[in-house]
Amino acid sequence: MSKPKQAGQSGREAVLDAAADLFARRGYGGVAVQDIADSAGVHKTTVLYQFNTKEELHEAVLERAVGPVADMMYDFLSGEFNHERLAWHLDQIHGYLRANPAVPRLVIRELLEGGEYADAYLDRFIGPVYEPAKLRLREAQESGRMAPIDPAFFLHDLHVQVMSYFCHGPLLERIMDRDPYSVDALIARRNYLVDQILSQQRPHQVESGDGKVATEQRTTRAAKPKKAARAH
Repeated sequence: MSKPKQAGQSGREAVLDAAADLFARRGYGGVAVQDIADSAGVHKTTVLYQFNTKEELHEAVLERAVGPVADMMYDFLSGEFNHERLAWHLDQIHGYLRANPAVPRLVIRELLEGGEYADAYLDRFIGPVYEPAKLRLREAQESGRMAPIDPAFFLHDLHVQVMSYFCHGPLLERIMDRDPYSVDALIARRNYLVDQILSQQRPHQVESGDGKVATEQRTTRAAKPKKAARAH
């Protein structure tokens, strides 16, 4: 049975939404164009007119899903590591993933299945987002501002913790005894991640006026942002 489009939603958006949900739940091979058409409430010919092939539609779904996350992760990793700034960016990422639950499931599915589609996803993240972040982390280590951790493990763990949290709803509900995607829970999650990141920082060595080296402890928790979580 076809699902009617939401008010104000274009045919293309309805197709992309339906395809994202189905690809996330079943994988690329488990979804037919007719399934997408039925879910979007349009004819199969409409889907193929807009995207030509299922593969082209899949690529469009990935770009629409991954593009915003990649941009937000780049912003998150490209500035100073202080509590207020990290908290603000994590709020944006959490808000987007909460409002678009198919995105993290789609990402995990692509990585599990591997192949060319996983490569397309990784190409969107590794070069533009994580390679610059690895360089910044190494520079911070060389200057003594960060613990000697492996940047690759640091970025992998961060990626997994951000994405998998939005795929483990039933488990989290049992462990937490509350809605893991409520504003309060997301604030707690955000603070936990920020504290983990900042725990890898080292005190900053500064030279005093008399030539002696003094230790300046960097602030690890700034004032709480006015809007703690932008959950949609």
